Amino acid sequence: MNKNKKLTKLKKIFSILVLVPALLIPSIASATVTAPIVTEIKAESIKSEENQNTLNKKIKEAHEIKSKKDSLSETKSPIFSPWATKDLNEAQFMGLYPAKGFFNERDFTKPATLEDANTCYKLSKKKIEERGIETAGNFTFKKLTREEILNSISKLLKDEKFEIKNLKKAKIFLGSEDEGYLNSKISLEEMISLYSRAVNKVLQDNDKVSRGFFYEVNNKENKIYMLGSIHLGNTSLYPIDKNILNALKSSDKIFMEIDLSKKDEAKKMREKIYYNDGKTLRDDLGAELYLRVLNLFKSFGMEEADIKTLKPWAVYNTLSIDPSGETARASFGIESYFMSLSLLNKIEIGELESMEYQSNILANFDNTSYIKMIEALTSEIEKNGYKNINLGLDNLLDAWQSGDKSKMKSILSAESDEESKKFNEALLSERDKGMAKKIDAMLKKDGKNTYFILVGSAHLVPENSVTGILKDMGYNVIEK
Repeated sequence: MNKNKKLTKLKKIFSILVLVPALLIPSIASATVTAPIVTEIKAESIKSEENQNTLNKKIKEAHEIKSKKDSLSETKSPIFSPWATKDLNEAQFMGLYPAKGFFNERDFTKPATLEDANTCYKLSKKKIEERGIETAGNFTFKKLTREEILNSISKLLKDEKFEIKNLKKAKIFLGSEDEGYLNSKISLEEMISLYSRAVNKVLQDNDKVSRGFFYEVNNKENKIYMLGSIHLGNTSLYPIDKNILNALKSSDKIFMEIDLSKKDEAKKMREKIYYNDGKTLRDDLGAELYLRVLNLFKSFGMEEADIKTLKPWAVYNTLSIDPSGETARASFGIESYFMSLSLLNKIEIGELESMEYQSNILANFDNTSYIKMIEALTSEIEKNGYKNINLGLDNLLDAWQSGDKSKMKSILSAESDEESKKFNEALLSERDKGMAKKIDAMLKKDGKNTYFILVGSAHLVPENSVTGILKDMGYNVIEK
């Protein structure tokens, strides 16, 4: 099957990835926690081997993983200085330091180790070279002083001559040039911050950044920026074009589909994923399909007790995403990143919809259609694992990173079966109208206001989406 046919076959799965907030997707068993430190949205994953021969082997391995689950609940936040928060956050999203290092009370104010320095340099070098930019090669660390780290960064940037003044001019190094200060041991947080600033600068300067799907619309003295997101992501999406980030920083308020910081409300909404009337998943799926689905969930490290009262819509949403998180995960999605930036920059957060509204859309969709989609999805996973699903996700991430609207439109407009068409219609049509109406009201407000809108890409990229509705209202929607 060629790539285009695979994309068509998996159209129903893409709708989940670009339309449904990952917050509403049930959590599954996990072995490692690798979430960005500011948002505290914890990604959960299990490690699996490729080319496993039998489902029983997968189930056995998953149960071994599950035995580690209790220890995760004891994971504690790291220790770092307030000044380093933004740089550490950027470093984690860019993948410049192992995500697991941000947990278990790691003290980032302590001196960096040789392993820390080698790891940070290697990951920073890889990040730059993957974007087609040459570095000056490897670096040998000996003293782990500020000056040595700055020297390594100069080599990373392929400077002809190491001069601290150049790094200060580039706003990579902000400290003193005093000899004693430069020759003292560097802390882990300062070292990571220096690499974070350096990598960000070189990629921004060389236009090797993610573009996303970015728009602007104005009326009177009001300005609205709109960015289409993908609810799952990985480190390849970062850094994001500084023009988008500057637009956020200039905004009075950011509006997301839902406010991800309302954790108590999120907990309440998740209760809707379970039957509460004595009914079970087996009753809806039937004995044969239920057993197949159960075996898949067991391979994720779950017991029957964990899923027997899940509703079909929760099952479908969960199965749609590779539990290993190797391709992408919610904690590295665009919402998670912009949530962290908004919190760090003290930008007010609002929502265009609500968790209850979105969960009701998912829960109220035709149950018969869900069951048909679950059967098709189960067959795909049984036959190919998440290989084809992740291939589709890679295509989405590539389209977002390059800002390729044509590619995204092609993915979203691929032919699909009747159930998928109804599902996409339920997720899009009325919601687009509601979002456009609220944006129209913002544009008509008195005074001078600047807002930043962050919604799923499928709400902005297609011609008949929010952007199209705003155009029909008479607005000039500028593609950035």
